[in-house]
Amino acid sequence: MGDVGRNDPCPCGSGLKYKKCCLQEETDNPEDFDRVAQARTFGFKEMSQENWLEAINSFKSILDESQDPHVLLEAVGACYDGLEDYLMAAEYFEKALAIAPESRRAALLYRLGVARACGNRPEKAAESFRQCLETADDPSQKKHLNEILQELDEIQAGNRTRNIFLLHAHLQRAFTEMDAEKYEAAAARLERIQTLEPDNPVVSYNLGVAYAFLKREEEALAHFQQTVDINPEYVQAWYNMGQICMIKMKDFSKALHCFDRAIAIRPDYVGAHHQRGVVLELLGDPEKALECWKKTLELDPENKQAMENIKRLGASTKTQPAQ
Repeated sequence: MGDVGRNDPCPCGSGLKYKKCCLQEETDNPEDFDRVAQARTFGFKEMSQENWLEAINSFKSILDESQDPHVLLEAVGACYDGLEDYLMAAEYFEKALAIAPESRRAALLYRLGVARACGNRPEKAAESFRQCLETADDPSQKKHLNEILQELDEIQAGNRTRNIFLLHAHLQRAFTEMDAEKYEAAAARLERIQTLEPDNPVVSYNLGVAYAFLKREEEALAHFQQTVDINPEYVQAWYNMGQICMIKMKDFSKALHCFDRAIAIRPDYVGAHHQRGVVLELLGDPEKALECWKKTLELDPENKQAMENIKRLGASTKTQPAQ
């Protein structure tokens, strides 16, 4: 009898492939376990550092020997997702789904749906989300899935852009990058997705935030201005413009205009009232500044900055010589 291949039927008659039966028993020794464990650990380490290809190669090298191959298949799918190869990600999530325990089914169906949607496969994505909905018990989760299915229906009807899921996915990743203080990466990602939806105020606003953290104030200001050009009611963009104009550009008149706009949109905006007071003092109008800080305390009685400014301004007026 010739040599038995790894994928041949096992000679013992179990009906399993040789690699899943007697070959596994023959190679079940500490050295093999150590090698598999090391490759697995290395793969997840590379994955955590976003070295996607290295992680994929490591996971694939031990797929046939793993005790829980569905975990590695899902990890490979996640790596392809990180590489923005969404259809390959979907392929591996499908493979994981075929052998995963019931406890992972809902999560894998959701990931599969997102990958298909980002890969411009709305029909297949809807199929995954419908299956996911069948397993959902939580009312909020059901609501979320129904909203996704509604979006997919609108995409298929031609009433929504097909890029909407890709946009959502990249926005979430940009938020994660900013939380991790990876502002260069976040800015690059947001610039890229702005080409998909140049008139999306959420994208332009967050580009402004990323550039502000990078100390690139002129670019930040331009993106905040773009945000309010698209949506004049975007209150946080007005506030951030006011901050940059006051602190970095020393353009106090423009800063005052921005804080005025923020307050007009949201009259209870504590920060805007306080900073309006600061800029009014810089413009030489302490009486109006005092009114702003009193309004700040009316809205936020524990605001220490407003208390200190009122106390300081009161002390300075007392020490001024009578005219």
